[in-house]
Amino acid sequence: MSRGVKDKKLFFIVNPVSGGGTAAAVWDASLPLLDAAGYTYSWEYTRPGEICGQIRRAVLEKDAEVVIAVGGDGTLYDTINALVCDDKLIRSDIILAAYPTGSACDFSRSIYPGGKCSLHELIENSSPRLIDIGRCRFDQGDCRYFINSFDIGAGADTCEAVNDNSGKVKRFWRNGRIAFKLTALKILMNFNYTVTEIELDDEKFSGEYIIMGCGNGAYIGGGMILFPQASLTDGKLDLLLIPRKTRLQILKLFTKVYDGTVLDIDGVVYRQTGRARFASARPVAAELDGEIPGCAPLEVSVLGGLLPLLLPEE
Repeated sequence: MSRGVKDKKLFFIVNPVSGGGTAAAVWDASLPLLDAAGYTYSWEYTRPGEICGQIRRAVLEKDAEVVIAVGGDGTLYDTINALVCDDKLIRSDIILAAYPTGSACDFSRSIYPGGKCSLHELIENSSPRLIDIGRCRFDQGDCRYFINSFDIGAGADTCEAVNDNSGKVKRFWRNGRIAFKLTALKILMNFNYTVTEIELDDEKFSGEYIIMGCGNGAYIGGGMILFPQASLTDGKLDLLLIPRKTRLQILKLFTKVYDGTVLDIDGVVYRQTGRARFASARPVAAELDGEIPGCAPLEVSVLGGLLPLLLPEE
Protein backbone atom coordinates (compact mmCIF):
# COMPACT_ATOMS: atom_id res chain seq x y z
CA MET A 1 0.00 0.00 0.00
CA SER A 2 1.37 3.39 -1.02
CA ARG A 3 2.02 6.35 1.24
CA GLY A 4 -0.73 8.92 1.62
CA VAL A 5 -4.19 9.12 0.05
CA LYS A 6 -4.11 12.60 -1.48
CA ASP A 7 -4.89 11.20 -4.94
CA LYS A 8 -7.96 9.27 -3.78
CA LYS A 9 -11.58 10.31 -3.45
CA LEU A 10 -12.14 11.32 0.18
CA PHE A 11 -15.32 11.42 2.22
CA PHE A 12 -15.36 13.17 5.60
CA ILE A 13 -18.09 12.27 8.09
CA VAL A 14 -18.01 15.11 10.63
CA ASN A 15 -19.54 15.07 14.10
CA PRO A 16 -20.03 18.81 14.80
CA VAL A 17 -20.80 18.35 18.51
CA SER A 18 -17.68 16.34 19.38
CA GLY A 19 -15.05 18.00 21.52
CA GLY A 20 -17.77 19.81 23.45
CA GLY A 21 -18.98 21.41 20.23
CA THR A 22 -15.56 22.61 19.06
CA ALA A 23 -15.33 20.14 16.17
CA ALA A 24 -17.49 22.28 13.89
CA ALA A 25 -15.06 25.20 14.19
CA VAL A 26 -12.08 22.89 13.62
CA TRP A 27 -13.74 21.52 10.50
CA ASP A 28 -14.64 24.99 9.18
CA ALA A 29 -10.97 25.96 9.50
CA SER A 30 -9.93 22.84 7.57
CA LEU A 31 -12.07 23.46 4.50
CA PRO A 32 -9.90 26.21 2.94
CA LEU A 33 -6.82 24.01 3.41
CA LEU A 34 -8.48 21.09 1.64
CA ASP A 35 -9.57 23.33 -1.24
CA ALA A 36 -6.14 24.94 -1.58
CA ALA A 37 -4.47 21.52 -1.75
CA GLY A 38 -6.79 20.43 -4.54
CA TYR A 39 -8.13 17.28 -2.88
CA THR A 40 -11.12 15.48 -4.34
CA TYR A 41 -13.49 15.27 -1.42
CA SER A 42 -17.03 15.51 -0.12
CA TRP A 43 -18.32 15.77 3.42
CA GLU A 44 -21.42 15.65 5.59
CA TYR A 45 -22.26 16.46 9.17
CA THR A 46 -23.47 13.42 11.09
CA ARG A 47 -27.21 13.13 11.49
CA PRO A 48 -28.38 11.16 14.54
CA GLY A 49 -29.67 7.74 13.54
CA GLU A 50 -28.56 8.19 9.91
CA ILE A 51 -24.76 7.93 10.08
CA CYS A 52 -24.60 4.37 8.75
CA GLY A 53 -26.70 5.32 5.72
CA GLN A 54 -24.67 8.48 5.10
CA ILE A 55 -21.41 6.55 4.99
CA ARG A 56 -22.70 3.63 2.94
CA ARG A 57 -24.15 5.96 0.32
CA ALA A 58 -20.82 7.78 0.07
CA VAL A 59 -18.97 4.49 -0.43
CA LEU A 60 -21.42 2.44 -2.49
CA GLU A 61 -23.14 5.14 -4.55
CA LYS A 62 -20.61 7.98 -4.73
CA ASP A 63 -17.45 5.83 -4.92
CA ALA A 64 -15.59 7.32 -1.97
CA GLU A 65 -12.28 5.48 -1.50
CA VAL A 66 -11.29 6.85 1.92
CA VAL A 67 -13.71 7.54 4.78
CA ILE A 68 -12.31 9.99 7.34
CA ALA A 69 -14.11 10.09 10.67
CA VAL A 70 -13.89 13.60 12.14
CA GLY A 71 -14.87 13.34 15.80
CA GLY A 72 -14.26 11.10 18.77
CA ASP A 73 -14.49 7.41 19.57
CA GLY A 74 -18.26 7.37 19.12
CA THR A 75 -17.90 8.68 15.57
CA LEU A 76 -15.37 5.93 14.86
CA TYR A 77 -17.76 3.34 16.31
CA ASP A 78 -20.54 4.45 13.97
CA THR A 79 -18.14 4.50 11.03
CA ILE A 80 -16.84 0.99 11.72
CA ASN A 81 -20.38 -0.34 11.90
CA ALA A 82 -21.18 1.31 8.58
CA LEU A 83 -18.10 -0.06 6.81
CA VAL A 84 -18.31 -3.64 8.15
CA CYS A 85 -21.23 -5.97 7.54
CA ASP A 86 -21.36 -9.73 8.09
CA ASP A 87 -17.69 -9.72 9.18
CA LYS A 88 -16.39 -8.15 5.97
CA LEU A 89 -15.94 -4.70 4.46
CA ILE A 90 -18.82 -3.36 2.41
CA ARG A 91 -16.24 -2.69 -0.33
CA SER A 92 -12.91 -4.47 -0.35
CA ASP A 93 -10.77 -1.43 -1.28
CA ILE A 94 -12.14 1.04 1.27
CA ILE A 95 -9.73 2.78 3.68
CA LEU A 96 -10.57 4.31 7.07
CA ALA A 97 -8.88 7.30 8.65
CA ALA A 98 -9.40 8.88 12.08
CA TYR A 99 -9.12 12.66 12.51
CA PRO A 100 -9.61 13.09 16.28
CA THR A 101 -11.59 16.13 17.43
CA GLY A 102 -13.43 14.60 20.41
CA SER A 103 -13.01 15.31 24.10
CA ALA A 104 -11.49 11.92 24.97
CA CYS A 105 -10.38 10.19 21.73
CA ASP A 106 -8.93 7.12 23.43
CA PHE A 107 -8.31 5.22 20.22
CA SER A 108 -6.16 8.02 18.77
CA ARG A 109 -3.81 7.74 21.76
CA SER A 110 -2.81 4.32 20.46
CA ILE A 111 -1.97 5.51 16.93
CA TYR A 112 -0.80 9.15 17.11
CA PRO A 113 1.90 10.72 19.28
CA GLY A 114 0.03 12.63 21.97
CA GLY A 115 -3.25 11.39 20.53
CA LYS A 116 -3.44 14.12 17.88
CA CYS A 117 -2.48 14.59 14.23
CA SER A 118 -2.79 17.31 11.61
CA LEU A 119 -5.09 16.80 8.65
CA HIS A 120 -2.15 17.32 6.28
CA GLU A 121 -0.10 14.59 7.97
CA LEU A 122 -3.07 12.26 7.97
CA ILE A 123 -3.81 12.59 4.25
CA GLU A 124 -0.32 12.96 2.79
CA ASN A 125 2.15 11.31 5.15
CA SER A 126 0.28 8.29 6.55
CA SER A 127 -0.01 4.83 5.05
CA PRO A 128 -2.91 2.39 5.15
CA ARG A 129 -2.13 -0.74 7.16
CA LEU A 130 -4.36 -3.67 8.00
CA ILE A 131 -5.53 -3.75 11.61
CA ASP A 132 -7.76 -6.00 13.70
CA ILE A 133 -11.22 -5.05 14.87
CA GLY A 134 -13.47 -6.58 17.51
CA ARG A 135 -16.87 -8.16 17.08
CA CYS A 136 -19.52 -8.30 19.80
CA ARG A 137 -22.41 -10.70 19.34
CA PHE A 138 -25.24 -10.29 21.85
CA ASP A 139 -27.36 -13.27 22.83
CA GLN A 140 -30.37 -11.13 21.92
CA GLY A 141 -29.23 -11.48 18.29
CA ASP A 142 -27.55 -8.18 17.46
CA CYS A 143 -23.93 -7.95 16.30
CA ARG A 144 -21.76 -4.83 16.61
CA TYR A 145 -18.13 -4.08 15.81
CA PHE A 146 -15.56 -2.05 17.74
CA ILE A 147 -12.16 -0.68 16.87
CA ASN A 148 -10.82 0.19 20.33
CA SER A 149 -12.38 -1.53 23.33
CA PHE A 150 -15.24 -3.38 24.94
CA ASP A 151 -16.18 -3.61 28.60
CA ILE A 152 -18.96 -4.37 31.04
CA GLY A 153 -19.13 -3.45 34.69
CA ALA A 154 -17.94 -0.14 36.09
CA GLY A 155 -16.38 0.95 32.80
CA ALA A 156 -19.66 0.67 30.92
CA ASP A 157 -21.54 2.36 33.78
CA THR A 158 -19.04 5.24 33.62
CA CYS A 159 -19.52 5.74 29.87
CA GLU A 160 -23.27 5.61 30.30
CA ALA A 161 -23.13 8.29 33.00
CA VAL A 162 -20.72 10.52 31.05
CA ASN A 163 -22.87 10.34 27.90
CA ASP A 164 -26.16 10.83 29.75
CA ASN A 165 -28.15 13.96 28.88
CA SER A 166 -26.23 14.38 25.60
CA GLY A 167 -22.87 14.56 27.35
CA LYS A 168 -23.81 17.09 30.02
CA VAL A 169 -20.90 16.06 32.27
CA LYS A 170 -18.33 16.56 29.50
CA ARG A 171 -19.80 19.93 28.60
CA PHE A 172 -19.72 21.03 32.25
CA TRP A 173 -16.04 20.16 32.74
CA ARG A 174 -15.05 21.07 29.16
CA ASN A 175 -12.52 18.26 29.34
CA GLY A 176 -13.25 14.63 28.53
CA ARG A 177 -10.40 13.28 30.67
CA ILE A 178 -11.57 15.11 33.79
CA ALA A 179 -15.21 14.14 33.17
CA PHE A 180 -14.32 10.47 32.84
CA LYS A 181 -11.95 10.46 35.81
CA LEU A 182 -14.40 12.03 38.27
CA THR A 183 -17.34 9.98 37.02
CA ALA A 184 -15.29 6.76 37.11
CA LEU A 185 -14.31 7.34 40.73
CA LYS A 186 -17.93 7.91 41.70
CA ILE A 187 -19.06 4.75 39.87
CA LEU A 188 -16.24 2.63 41.29
CA MET A 189 -17.05 3.67 44.86
CA ASN A 190 -20.72 2.72 44.47
CA PHE A 191 -20.58 -0.17 42.03
CA ASN A 192 -23.32 -2.83 42.21
CA TYR A 193 -21.41 -6.10 41.93
CA THR A 194 -22.79 -9.23 40.32
CA VAL A 195 -21.33 -12.68 39.66
CA THR A 196 -20.00 -12.95 36.11
CA GLU A 197 -18.67 -15.94 34.22
CA ILE A 198 -16.03 -15.42 31.54
CA GLU A 199 -15.18 -18.24 29.15
CA LEU A 200 -12.14 -18.29 26.86
CA ASP A 201 -11.13 -21.08 24.50
CA ASP A 202 -9.06 -22.83 27.18
CA GLU A 203 -9.89 -21.09 30.49
CA LYS A 204 -12.90 -20.10 32.56
CA PHE A 205 -13.26 -17.46 35.29
CA SER A 206 -16.12 -16.79 37.67
CA GLY A 207 -16.51 -14.16 40.35
CA GLU A 208 -17.44 -10.58 41.18
CA TYR A 209 -15.36 -8.17 39.11
CA ILE A 210 -15.38 -4.40 39.13
CA ILE A 211 -13.82 -4.06 35.67
CA MET A 212 -14.24 -6.58 32.84
CA GLY A 213 -13.15 -5.76 29.34
CA CYS A 214 -11.24 -6.52 26.16
CA GLY A 215 -8.96 -4.08 24.38
CA ASN A 216 -7.81 -3.79 20.79
CA GLY A 217 -6.22 -0.44 21.67
CA ALA A 218 -4.50 0.35 24.96
CA TYR A 219 -6.63 3.25 26.25
CA ILE A 220 -10.19 3.61 27.46
CA GLY A 221 -12.34 6.02 29.48
CA GLY A 222 -10.47 9.27 28.86
CA GLY A 223 -6.91 7.98 29.21
CA MET A 224 -7.11 4.87 31.40
CA ILE A 225 -4.42 2.41 30.29
CA LEU A 226 -6.39 -0.76 30.91
CA PHE A 227 -4.79 -2.81 28.14
CA PRO A 228 -1.09 -1.91 28.26
CA GLN A 229 0.05 -4.80 26.04
CA ALA A 230 -2.64 -4.39 23.36
CA SER A 231 -1.69 -4.35 19.69
CA LEU A 232 -3.88 -3.51 16.70
CA THR A 233 -2.17 -6.12 14.55
CA ASP A 234 -1.59 -9.24 16.69
CA GLY A 235 -4.87 -11.00 15.94
CA LYS A 236 -5.79 -10.97 19.65
CA LEU A 237 -7.92 -9.05 22.12
CA ASP A 238 -6.44 -8.25 25.54
CA LEU A 239 -8.73 -9.41 28.36
CA LEU A 240 -8.63 -7.58 31.71
CA LEU A 241 -10.50 -8.63 34.85
CA ILE A 242 -10.16 -6.72 38.14
CA PRO A 243 -11.83 -8.47 41.08
CA ARG A 244 -14.05 -6.89 43.72
CA LYS A 245 -12.34 -4.26 45.88
CA THR A 246 -13.22 -2.32 49.02
CA ARG A 247 -13.63 1.44 48.76
CA LEU A 248 -10.29 1.99 50.46
CA GLN A 249 -8.59 -0.38 48.02
CA ILE A 250 -10.20 1.43 45.09
CA LEU A 251 -8.82 4.76 46.30
CA LYS A 252 -5.34 3.26 46.61
CA LEU A 253 -5.34 1.65 43.16
CA PHE A 254 -7.19 4.35 41.22
CA THR A 255 -4.00 5.95 39.88
CA LYS A 256 -2.79 2.59 38.53
CA VAL A 257 -5.39 2.60 35.77
CA TYR A 258 -3.93 5.87 34.50
CA ASP A 259 -0.18 5.38 34.93
CA GLY A 260 0.18 2.09 33.06
CA THR A 261 0.62 -0.15 36.10
CA VAL A 262 -2.85 -1.72 36.11
CA LEU A 263 -1.28 -5.20 35.93
CA ASP A 264 0.21 -4.63 39.40
CA ILE A 265 -3.25 -4.61 40.99
CA ASP A 266 -3.73 -7.57 43.32
CA GLY A 267 -5.79 -10.38 41.77
CA VAL A 268 -5.87 -8.92 38.26
CA VAL A 269 -6.38 -11.32 35.35
CA TYR A 270 -4.81 -10.42 32.00
CA ARG A 271 -4.96 -12.65 28.95
CA GLN A 272 -4.61 -12.35 25.17
CA THR A 273 -7.37 -14.23 23.42
CA GLY A 274 -9.26 -14.63 20.18
CA ARG A 275 -12.64 -14.80 21.90
CA ALA A 276 -14.32 -14.36 25.26
CA ARG A 277 -17.86 -15.01 26.41
CA PHE A 278 -19.42 -13.00 29.26
CA ALA A 279 -22.53 -14.05 31.19
CA SER A 280 -23.70 -12.34 34.38
CA ALA A 281 -26.30 -13.08 37.04
CA ARG A 282 -28.16 -9.89 36.12
CA PRO A 283 -28.24 -7.82 32.91
CA VAL A 284 -25.22 -5.50 32.76
CA ALA A 285 -24.59 -2.86 30.09
CA ALA A 286 -21.90 -3.40 27.49
CA GLU A 287 -19.77 -0.51 26.23
CA LEU A 288 -18.14 -0.53 22.79
CA ASP A 289 -15.93 2.45 21.92
CA GLY A 290 -17.88 4.66 24.31
CA GLU A 291 -21.34 3.58 23.13
CA ILE A 292 -23.87 1.30 24.89
CA PRO A 293 -25.52 -0.93 22.24
CA GLY A 294 -26.72 -3.78 24.50
CA CYS A 295 -26.24 -5.97 27.55
CA ALA A 296 -24.55 -9.23 28.53
CA PRO A 297 -24.73 -12.17 27.94
CA LEU A 298 -22.57 -11.78 24.86
CA GLU A 299 -19.43 -12.97 23.11
CA VAL A 300 -16.57 -10.85 21.80
CA SER A 301 -14.03 -12.02 19.24
CA VAL A 302 -11.36 -10.58 16.97
CA LEU A 303 -11.44 -10.17 13.20
CA GLY A 304 -7.75 -10.15 12.40
CA GLY A 305 -6.29 -7.88 9.72
CA LEU A 306 -9.70 -6.88 8.39
CA LEU A 307 -9.51 -3.11 8.14
CA PRO A 308 -7.09 -0.81 6.25
CA LEU A 309 -6.46 2.17 8.56
CA LEU A 310 -4.33 5.21 7.82
CA LEU A 311 -1.44 5.18 10.31
CA PRO A 312 1.62 7.44 10.73
CA GLU A 313 4.87 6.23 9.23
CA GLU A 314 6.78 4.03 11.67
